[in-house]
Amino acid sequence: MHTPDFAPEKSTTVRSLSRRSSAVSGIRNSPSQRGPAASSHWIVQRCPRLATLVLAELFVAPRQRVKPYEPPVGATSEMMHAGRHQVRVHLVGEGPLVVLLHDWQGGASQLGRLAQGLANAGLRAALFDMPAHGESPGLTSDLSEFIDVAAEVCAQLGSVQGLIGHGLGGLAGLLCAARGLTLSSAVAIAPLPSFEFAVQQFSRGYSLEADPQELLLRRIERRIGLSRRDASLAGISPASPTLLVHDVLDRSVPIRSSRQVTSTWRGARLMETCGLGHQRILNSPPVIHFIANFLRGFPPPQSC
Repeated sequence: MHTPDFAPEKSTTVRSLSRRSSAVSGIRNSPSQRGPAASSHWIVQRCPRLATLVLAELFVAPRQRVKPYEPPVGATSEMMHAGRHQVRVHLVGEGPLVVLLHDWQGGASQLGRLAQGLANAGLRAALFDMPAHGESPGLTSDLSEFIDVAAEVCAQLGSVQGLIGHGLGGLAGLLCAARGLTLSSAVAIAPLPSFEFAVQQFSRGYSLEADPQELLLRRIERRIGLSRRDASLAGISPASPTLLVHDVLDRSVPIRSSRQVTSTWRGARLMETCGLGHQRILNSPPVIHFIANFLRGFPPPQSC
């Protein structure tokens, strides 16, 4: 397997001179943390089936939207149909195509600096808002939808060289690649390790005990049509060179999951940063430069 000259050892650490980042918002919608000794809500205790039915709907409903992406001068945009959804795809720069996927409750606007950095490095970045995020219509979305929309957009764009995902978008992008999407390389920034991890984090916010949490997990599996076994980084092996970027102080997605998978994936690399947290890592010039160099080190995939 070809490895570019700039490639780091198995793990590369980049330290930030900025102050330690504060906690970022949770992966999923959740109330304020109540501590390990807090008891479940009374409705969970008395009517667990009804409670988990409601929570399953809350799980797939983003509570906030980031501001719409404002493309730079020279960028182009086009509307694309992705199944029953319609998304506006923004294209920035010229060169080999790289598709960017945002996090849960995120949006294309959070990836603007990354897209511009890739464009400055001679790549063409495509970014868009997932359903129920940013400017895209809808009230609910989920991992299964992230995967389907990403795959459809890549198919319509054609000849995608690389895929970059953040958080839930990172998990979705790597699962897309594992399902057969042809790529030269893939990058995941602080990816969720699994769908089950997201449910566990969500459940913790409502102090769910083991039995209600398992009931909720099963309800969500049926709700989104995706099983926990099919939505875990531990259960896949990327076919293309893969770079994971993760901050050691990330309080939304602990770095241990990225360390675990890169130790088992052949050809995978892990870039560790310190002090950038879960969000500021997206705007770090050294991180953007490193990702661009990684993507440029591999030739575009051959067309059929």
